[in-house]
Amino acid sequence: MKDKVLIFGGTTEGRVLSDFLRKENVPHIVSVATEYGRDIELGSGETKVLTGRLSKEKIKELLSGGEFGIVVDATHPFAVKASDEIRTAAKESHTTYLRLSRNTKDPDYQQDFVSYVNTMKEAGAVLKETEGNILLLTGSKDLQEIIGQIGDVKRVYARVLPSLESITLCQEAGLSGKQIIAMQGPFSTQINTSLIKEIDAKAILTKESGVTGGYYEKLEAARQCGIRAVVVKNPENSSANPETEVEHLSMEEVLKKLSEYLGISFTDNNEKREIVLAGIGPGEERLITLETFRALEESDIIFGAPSVVERLESFSGKVKSFFETSKIIDYLQQHPEYKRAVVAYSGDIAVSSGAKKSAGIFERAGFKVCKLSGISSVSLFANRLGVSLEDVRILSAHGRKCNVAGYAMVSPKLIVLPSDISDAKRIVGEVLQTGDHFRLVFGCDLGSEKEKLTEVVVKEGKTDTNLIDGNKVLLYIENKNTDNILAGPFVRDEDMIRGDVPMTKEEIRALSVRKLELKTGSVFFDIGAGTGSISIEAALLHPDIEVYAFEKNKVAAELLCKNREKFGLSNIHIVEGTAPEVLLDLPRPSHVFIGGSGGKLEEILKAVLKENPKVRIVLNCVTLETLSMVTTLARKMNLEMTYVSLVSVTRYQAKGHYHMADALNPVYIAVLEQNR
Repeated sequence: MKDKVLIFGGTTEGRVLSDFLRKENVPHIVSVATEYGRDIELGSGETKVLTGRLSKEKIKELLSGGEFGIVVDATHPFAVKASDEIRTAAKESHTTYLRLSRNTKDPDYQQDFVSYVNTMKEAGAVLKETEGNILLLTGSKDLQEIIGQIGDVKRVYARVLPSLESITLCQEAGLSGKQIIAMQGPFSTQINTSLIKEIDAKAILTKESGVTGGYYEKLEAARQCGIRAVVVKNPENSSANPETEVEHLSMEEVLKKLSEYLGISFTDNNEKREIVLAGIGPGEERLITLETFRALEESDIIFGAPSVVERLESFSGKVKSFFETSKIIDYLQQHPEYKRAVVAYSGDIAVSSGAKKSAGIFERAGFKVCKLSGISSVSLFANRLGVSLEDVRILSAHGRKCNVAGYAMVSPKLIVLPSDISDAKRIVGEVLQTGDHFRLVFGCDLGSEKEKLTEVVVKEGKTDTNLIDGNKVLLYIENKNTDNILAGPFVRDEDMIRGDVPMTKEEIRALSVRKLELKTGSVFFDIGAGTGSISIEAALLHPDIEVYAFEKNKVAAELLCKNREKFGLSNIHIVEGTAPEVLLDLPRPSHVFIGGSGGKLEEILKAVLKENPKVRIVLNCVTLETLSMVTTLARKMNLEMTYVSLVSVTRYQAKGHYHMADALNPVYIAVLEQNR
């Protein structure tokens, strides 16, 4: 039986595969194109390596000896010509052919600073139009073509392998001295960033070479430096010719096919691998828990965002600076030799939504998941402030819409996790619009040598935060007006700025808002909002209720704005205009209050029901005619009137020595819902 495997390598994938075969004593030979590739293979433990580029005829001659039963093509994804010749030679020699491919598809970097091209010629043309220095990260093979397109060789720098062949090709392309950067990877985002800054590059050129090729670290470095990245697309990702279509296999798929062909079991490959989700604390390594530190020591590889893993100086040799779940799974599938991986998160994973989502995805992908908590930046901040966490409300506004000002109004003490320093400053501005009775403290770069706590001075509702800076920031907001924090809205009529605009009275408001049955996260439409008394009470119920107040009267809309400002409610959105026209292109309402319809009640009901057939609608009717219309429309639209009541309110006012009755207009309150 032909049980010998011929691997065409020179790549990380080829070395990993040969390691597996060597451990299982599977006869094999590795073929590489360069002496540098040979040296790497020999250093990895191979004893016999074929060196030099082989033509199709040479490969056929090699296969004709009868010792090889299977060929694995693990060449670089851009070595299109070499792959074609290997595949054709195997086919003509009636030898099984497997293509071990890299998954380089990446939906995450469709961003403005990245330009995608199909060929090196196109890349050169794009780079020619750029200004400033250019860093080529595509190796030495295509240098002459690229530089020929760019024209001005003086502004070109190339990072290549430290081999005589690579350096010679650089010189032949016109590069010399410091323009030739001969280094062996892998390269972290930090190394790439330092190199870009060192040569003052304004653009980089790279191939879409996937995780193994350090692709994401290059793009992340370009993003951090604010420069352009030109990417040559992987030719294997383009539409295939049906006549030469190849089955692209992952490492695990290749090992499975080899197991079937050779009749052996790769025991290491069958072990269930472990991914540890670990919080590494808010700052330096000294704040990493002993349990997490041991996990990092015992890991084969560590993943994390660039800002997180740059702190792991003791483990820099096994760090990959990306954290996207799909990329990690792809990388580990390409590298079965890594049995224990750590995904590092800043602070504590208990307050990381990313860790929560990733855990389930990793488990569904077949990995064993272990979770290790760390010291959270929130705990450290509370410690520095001298406050107890049991007295503090914690609110995450990181990467999501959040009404922090609303929470600050109803929370004695609040710690906020903003997206960044600019977001923290924006939040402070919104909080101060509700009043100047707050203590505000910025906690920047906690746990690092740059740690700084800054309490801002508030004067007349304003503060200067321009000089406050930091990479990571938390915000402490203490409400010094705690005696006035109410357990409910309790807005009195006299609290409202009214003018001559009609207003839903306090007693009617109380029952109407109660019948709305608003929930956390509700989207509430107040149609015919008037002064905004219903909107104000609804918005005060919970900071996460989004209120849209619609008003066609300009004077009333101005009063609405004043009342919103008076109560400091950023979760009220005022929309001027006539319903139903102004109801379009807004979030789908979950609850609607109609206090005035301007004669368009049927059109308004149709509009809101079209957006959400399950919407809950509360109406106030002052006249019998309006109630009759509501009843008729409910039957016509297949709605159920689940509640209706006539509310008559009589207030008593002091008149000298007596209290005289002052009756308000009776009001019908009706609730409409979809027929059950």
